[in-house]
Amino acid sequence: MSEMENLIVVEKEPVCTLIIDNPAKRNALTRGCHASIARTFEELTDDKKIRVVIIRGAGKEAFSAGADIIAMPVKGSAVEAKPKVQDDSTLISSDAIQKYPYPVIAMLYGFTLGAGCALAMACDIRIASTTVKMGIPTSRMGLLPSHQGFKRFMNAVGYSAALEMFLTGRTYDSRDCLAMGLVNHLVEHDKLEEYTYQLAEDITRCAPLSLRWSKRIIGRIAENPFLSAAEIELFEMMRKEAMASDDHEEAKKAFKEKRKPGFKGA
Repeated sequence: MSEMENLIVVEKEPVCTLIIDNPAKRNALTRGCHASIARTFEELTDDKKIRVVIIRGAGKEAFSAGADIIAMPVKGSAVEAKPKVQDDSTLISSDAIQKYPYPVIAMLYGFTLGAGCALAMACDIRIASTTVKMGIPTSRMGLLPSHQGFKRFMNAVGYSAALEMFLTGRTYDSRDCLAMGLVNHLVEHDKLEEYTYQLAEDITRCAPLSLRWSKRIIGRIAENPFLSAAEIELFEMMRKEAMASDDHEEAKKAFKEKRKPGFKGA
């Protein structure tokens, strides 16, 4: 892996863990950290040994309390006037997560706010401890997220709850997060790591082909449920290829022989 800003990458095949490493600032996200996350996912795309990625924070206080406000450029300053590769740095990392072919799990605890909350919502599965506090206070900062960010929240919690979140800037406790659909599972804090890595292990037992294509198809339907004829044809082709795959044959053999299948992604 390349040198990363405020990011620790730990590979323990077939699981890779990304640790947001800025505990002194409750893992505040800088532009450099967002770029590091995006670059890591681009590099992992070509790694055939990794089947699931977990994103977590360093320290005990937060997954990420949001953007590093102190590092934000001041209007009219020389730094602010420089051309930007992308106005919304959160979009860089979030898009990389969405484009990554395999499942991404967010392991959430403590403060998960603003850019940290948006990053978590880009992940495929969110596991939270009872200490989690989530919110998106963009309206209190005079900001707007990207339209993709709005859509991810609406897909997860629905129109009314998403509207409330963005209009109030409130912070929600763990019970509200689960009830609203911000997280998939809620566990006691001392069980969070065990639960998350067990879920990751369950994922790695599945056929890689099915994992990749399931994420791609569901993601596309979430974007727009009205599929084109070409997309329907493509997805049907994927289904037929999965049925004809070596992994499917291996799964049937393993079932008959009462053993774990050895999938190869083909």
